[in-house]
Amino acid sequence: MMTIQRERQIWVVIVAAILAVIGSSMASAQTTILPLIGTIGSCTYCEHLQDSIASADSSLDILLSNAELDEKSLWDAIVAAAGRGVSVRVLLDESDWAPSITEKNRPTIDYLRSCGISARFDDPSVTTHAKLAVLDRRIVILGSTNWNEHSFYDQEQADVSIDDPVVGEVFASYFDRLWAGTLFPGAVKLATDSISADGQLIVPLPETVDTENYPAVLLKLIAGARESIHVVMYRISHYPQYQKSNTNDILDALISASSRGLDVRVFMDDCAFYESEREANLQAARYLSDHGVEVRMDDPKITTHAKLVLIDQRTTLLGSTNWNYYSLSKNNETDIAFIDAPNVAAPYEAFFQKLWRGGRLPGG
Repeated sequence: MMTIQRERQIWVVIVAAILAVIGSSMASAQTTILPLIGTIGSCTYCEHLQDSIASADSSLDILLSNAELDEKSLWDAIVAAAGRGVSVRVLLDESDWAPSITEKNRPTIDYLRSCGISARFDDPSVTTHAKLAVLDRRIVILGSTNWNEHSFYDQEQADVSIDDPVVGEVFASYFDRLWAGTLFPGAVKLATDSISADGQLIVPLPETVDTENYPAVLLKLIAGARESIHVVMYRISHYPQYQKSNTNDILDALISASSRGLDVRVFMDDCAFYESEREANLQAARYLSDHGVEVRMDDPKITTHAKLVLIDQRTTLLGSTNWNYYSLSKNNETDIAFIDAPNVAAPYEAFFQKLWRGGRLPGG
C-alpha cells in the first residue's frame, strides 16, 4: 500500500509539471511538434520513426497493440540501436479474449529476444491498444498506426512526433510502470479542472483501466468550442441501453454543439471488413445524423484508422482511442491534446477536409 501511495504521489508531481511547464513550452525552442499523416501508398510515419530510432542515444521504449515483422528496415533499425548500446524495451499486447492478436505478436517477441532485446507481453487481462514509442525519454511518437504493412501503407492514419522533455518523461514514466506491472486501475488519472480550451497547452493523455483522462479532456474541449468540431474516427458506438456512458456523453456533447450553431462534422470508417463493428458505426452515425450532426463515411474499400478531433481549427486531440466503452474506460491507450495551437492543427484540418470531400452518407 505504501508503494502504491508513493507511485500516486510521483504521478501527481509529474502531472503538476505538465500543467505548470508545458503551456509555456509550446513556443519554446525546447519543443518540436511534427504532424505525421498517413495516406494510402505512403508511410511518413515509418520514415520518421526509422530516422528517430537511428538517432536514439540512450533508450527506446515501444508499446504496441500489434507489431509484425513486415517492415524489415524498421526492425533492423531497432536491432542496430540495441547493438550500439541503446536500452530497448518492447511491450506488446497479449489478449485473453482474442488469441489471434497474441499469435500475430508472438513472432516479433521471439525475434527480438533472439537478438538479445528485452521484449515481452503485457498483462493479458488488460488490452493494450496504444501505439507508442518513446526515445531518450524526450521524443514521443504516438497515434493510430499499428506496426504492420497494412497499417503502414493501406490505411489513413493520424500520428504525431513530439520532442519535449516533460512530455517525454510523462510517457516514459507511464511505460516504466506498465513494464514493472505497477499500473493499477486509475493510476494515471489526470486532474482536469484547470484544463480549458483557452491558452496554449500540451496535455499528454496516458490511459489505463478506469482512468478516463481522454473523455474528461475531450468533453471540456467540446464544451469550449466556438466555431467548429471536426472528427475523424475509426470506431464509434452508441449505447442506448446505457444512458450514462462516456461515448454517449461525447455524442450528446457533439449534438449540443451542433444545436448551438457550430459546424460539427464527423467522418467515420465504414468498417466493411468487420460486420459487427460496421453495424455499430452505422448505428452511431444514424444517431448523430438524426440529431442534426453531419456524418460521412469512407469508401468501404478503404480503412480510415485515424482517431482525430479538431476544434476551431486550433486544437488537436489524437492518439489510439476509439469512441467505444473499452477504449474510453478499460484499455491501455495513449493520446495527446495540443490546445490553442493552430499551426499544429492546420495539416490535420487539411487531412479532414480531404477525407470529407471524398466521403459518402451513412449507408450510401
